[in-house]
Amino acid sequence: MEKAWLTHKGRVREHNEDSVGLFQSDHGVMMAVVADGMGGHQAGDTASRTAIRVMQRELHALSHEMETDRRQTMIQEAVEVANHEIYNMATQKAECKGMGTTMIASILGKNEVVLAHIGDSRAYLLHKDGLYQLTEDHSLVNVLKQHGEISEEEARVHPHRNVIVRAVGTDEEVEADVIVSPWYKEDLLLLCSDGLYNMVSVDQIGKILTSPASLREKAEQLLEKALDAGGTDNISIVLVKNDGIIREKK
Repeated sequence: MEKAWLTHKGRVREHNEDSVGLFQSDHGVMMAVVADGMGGHQAGDTASRTAIRVMQRELHALSHEMETDRRQTMIQEAVEVANHEIYNMATQKAECKGMGTTMIASILGKNEVVLAHIGDSRAYLLHKDGLYQLTEDHSLVNVLKQHGEISEEEARVHPHRNVIVRAVGTDEEVEADVIVSPWYKEDLLLLCSDGLYNMVSVDQIGKILTSPASLREKAEQLLEKALDAGGTDNISIVLVKNDGIIREKK
């Protein structure tokens, strides 16, 4: 699978509390994770890095032969372990009090993607030039939109648009949205923190992803667009293209 990733602190924040992970299981199954930490510098960093580390550790035994339901169970259980570790750190260490993180984690098979999602980081799938959002934000403005209290336009400028209602590590228990999506040869998966999509419209993202540029160039163009629009938050981007080839580790 082709892949590219970037993470940047943006133009306003002093520190980058986002973390990105791209790794393989012991049997060569590809995984990608984006985590957007909160709780201030050090605490936010710690939360997002811990989420990445735990997911890599807990999913090391994934194999290509595993059924979809087993992958779903494993990724949900891995999120629960990450939540437990981060919550314990937040409650036991004064410098970590109040920390947490969003997370979008993916297990990339030959014909499907299994996602675990908490917070407002997102997954998009580009399929035959159509860009589809695979996740629903766990945010206050999304709840208000779903109840018809605000419009899409109002959501973009809402003063509480950064408030999330579900995160990893802020409560003793958490439930991830586990999503299974088919993906085919030439499909492109985008994982990103809100620092991208709050600055760059879906139309602009789609135009860049459907351009003839290389995967790395597309990631760089997305980052440049977000920075040019103000870069008010940390920005993380992961792109993975399905090349139709499964590579076993030896």
